[in-house]
Amino acid sequence: MAAGLLAFAVVMLRQALHLPVGWTATGPGAGFFPFWLALGVGVVAVVLLWQAVRVPAAEGALVPVGAWKPLLVVFLPIVATIALLGVLGLYLGGALYLAGYTRLVGRHRWPFVVAVSVLVPLGLFLIFERWFLLPMPKGAVLEWLLYGR
Repeated sequence: MAAGLLAFAVVMLRQALHLPVGWTATGPGAGFFPFWLALGVGVVAVVLLWQAVRVPAAEGALVPVGAWKPLLVVFLPIVATIALLGVLGLYLGGALYLAGYTRLVGRHRWPFVVAVSVLVPLGLFLIFERWFLLPMPKGAVLEWLLYGR
């Protein structure tokens, strides 16, 4: 698992280095966040690999039989959100994911669900689109709502 994570980090780093990772005239380069994210994933993978070598593995399955359901409840909506990224975009897809997660998994009340699913994507929109001037995928729905395209 750690070796796979390390390989994934190396691929991410290699792809990030195709983009400018430093500061540009308009702010951080397009590869800035992927580079540092990949570097962090790589460091964690090395730590996990080190721990796996030092401590022998415990007996039994990595994921117990009863743990698959909560794992899939979180994983499958992420896959659906990524699959619909072209239509929903990062912000609308993230809002729907957060709403579903906080309501169905977290069992929070509707005011909290609405607050989280509106404020978090709005904060991300302000950070990426306004402060860093990094256009993120908005999807067909948000492009139509914001720009009429």
